[in-house]
Amino acid sequence: MLVSTQSPGTKRGPAPGHFWRWAALLAGGLLLAGLVAARLLDPWLVRKLGQQVSRQSHGAYRLRIGELRVGLWSRSLRIHRAQLVPAPEKPGGWPPGLPHVSLSAADIQLSGVGILALLRGSVVPIDSLVVSDVSLELPAGLPRQMVADKQPLYAYLPKQLAGLRLGLVAVRHLRARYAAGPDTLADVNSATLLARNVLLSAAGAADARRTAYAASLTAQVRGAALRLPGTVAELTQGRLRAGRLLLDSVRVVTGGRQPTSLWLPHLALSGWQTAVLQHQQRFLADSLTLYRPLVQGPVPASAAQPLYQRLAPYLRRADLASLRVQAGQVQAAGAGLNPTVRNITLEAQQLRVDAAAARDPHRLAYARAWRAATGLITATYDAPFYQLACQGLRLDTRRQQLSLRGLAIQPTVSAADLDRRKGEQSVHLTVKLPALRLLGLDFGRLLRQHELLVGTLVAERPWVEIASDGRAPLPRQPSVFTPLAVRRVPLLVSINKVQVDAGTISTPYRSPRSPVVGHIIISQMSGELHNLSNDPRRMTSSQPLTGTATAYLQGQCKLQLQLRIPLLDPLGRHEVTGTFGAAPFAILNPMIGPTRLFEFGSGDLKTMRFTLHADLQKADGTMWAEYSGLHLKFVKSQPTGIKTNLLTRLESGVANALVIRANNPRANGRLAPGRLRTNRDLRFAVFVLWRQALVSGLLNSAGVPQALAQKLSEGKN
Repeated sequence: MLVSTQSPGTKRGPAPGHFWRWAALLAGGLLLAGLVAARLLDPWLVRKLGQQVSRQSHGAYRLRIGELRVGLWSRSLRIHRAQLVPAPEKPGGWPPGLPHVSLSAADIQLSGVGILALLRGSVVPIDSLVVSDVSLELPAGLPRQMVADKQPLYAYLPKQLAGLRLGLVAVRHLRARYAAGPDTLADVNSATLLARNVLLSAAGAADARRTAYAASLTAQVRGAALRLPGTVAELTQGRLRAGRLLLDSVRVVTGGRQPTSLWLPHLALSGWQTAVLQHQQRFLADSLTLYRPLVQGPVPASAAQPLYQRLAPYLRRADLASLRVQAGQVQAAGAGLNPTVRNITLEAQQLRVDAAAARDPHRLAYARAWRAATGLITATYDAPFYQLACQGLRLDTRRQQLSLRGLAIQPTVSAADLDRRKGEQSVHLTVKLPALRLLGLDFGRLLRQHELLVGTLVAERPWVEIASDGRAPLPRQPSVFTPLAVRRVPLLVSINKVQVDAGTISTPYRSPRSPVVGHIIISQMSGELHNLSNDPRRMTSSQPLTGTATAYLQGQCKLQLQLRIPLLDPLGRHEVTGTFGAAPFAILNPMIGPTRLFEFGSGDLKTMRFTLHADLQKADGTMWAEYSGLHLKFVKSQPTGIKTNLLTRLESGVANALVIRANNPRANGRLAPGRLRTNRDLRFAVFVLWRQALVSGLLNSAGVPQALAQKLSEGKN
């Protein structure tokens, strides 16, 4: 018999199995309640959000949500197919200050919301906010009230919240379109934005290390277009990450009838401090590189507004450590020169753009230094008659050097065609210059004071041909090849020294007397000019242009010249002195035969020296020539060339017997001088005056009376 040890008054507790059953029932009840609450919470939130949007927009907008799910345990919210659209009919008209916007998102995910911080009203931490497949349209632009609204973004948060801290904000596949009239349109085909460590609060807005409240930003755009009044811009792709901006295939077109276009295949900006731009209105970056840019358009008719003034509404200051242009090209049109510059390489150091930098004498176009090089440069002059070309240009502002190689001026028509089309005699100029170097070039004076100030200009092996045709009417305007022409140069020029090495000058001339073209060549010319200037402070009668040169006439006769020319003298006064070495007189026949219809049958020059004084009316001077065996031969022009006949031989005999002195010094040992005398015609170059004077002096020293010598030199019958 078993005896119970429990007293009759003791109560028995529930069995252990009963406890777990109750716990399971309680948990199930809570889960069921949670499920019911969740099922009720989702539609409640949909209604609440819709009501909030309607109330805040005064009934102007409707919010449509395809699906909303709240994850209580995961502290997340997910919305599918959200749409914000204007109401079909808004009683009382559209609220002022509210834009017409259509916004849709295929998916919105909010995860890791700090519930306790939300309840306390402090800064709410959120792990991430991801919005995908977004479409935004503003068909009527932004109202002025919104543009003028200066409130920061965090001010629109509920007042009970101190702010939001989001670990990641991602907007993926954004399609946006903005329009404010027919001439203002912005269109983004696809964009992605990633912002990390976003602090949307007053502290975040004040943090100078943040950009748009974020510690770091990454963005990518594929296909964008912008249209403003007079400007259209297109972008194929752009990327921003860690202060590095890359743009691919940028095209900008501005202007009207003659638009200016910029085509930029690639742009790379590194070290861009975006936070400085936001908080200080200052652009600050390490380097900007433009790859293969192409600029096409007319040459500006007037000087553009200074760059710092154009940027002033957007930037207080811009600083760029390095600017580079690689393989650029410029094609200008609509102006007289129509230049094209290929393969441009450009580098600028320590750029600063603001008013102070524009005035800084130690900066040039806002930079501390510039270096540049180009490939082929082409242009037109006096179109369509001349083509200009340069094989390449190099400049270095630190070294104050500018050099050009392969310079050429090439006429497109013959001398006769040029005169026929212009209706008068004109200069038919051809120039080939392998190298031109400017040393000691003051780039600052050139840009600021429009003054070309150069230490030394070096022209290496220039070849110049000045062709002319005497059959056309005389020119109506004065020649530009005169000392006084420097007054018409559009800027002040001051070159301390001009150095010419191994130059050649060719002067073919077609006389109306003969179909044979006369020709004189001056070769192996080397010399120096000093004080080439049109600045009245530097060019005076006591400080004129001076120069010396040595060369060979027709490759045989050595000549030496000295010049003294006050370029700004109102009377055009100047002087030329020189000497000629030994040579046969016959070397002059290729020119004087077809142009003056006489030749040197014989005679040898031993030496000759001359002094010539000239002004706007005439040239006068003296020549001392030592020669022997001089005889003239008159010729006659025929269709087949220069010939002699019985009459010309008779004329030659009479002239040599009665007029020409075969030797100088004369038989008595006296050296007979010749007078250089010729009238000046301002329609011809000053070189023509010098040539005519020398011919008249030579003939006069040979015995031809001065008046006749002068007429022969001037081409009169």
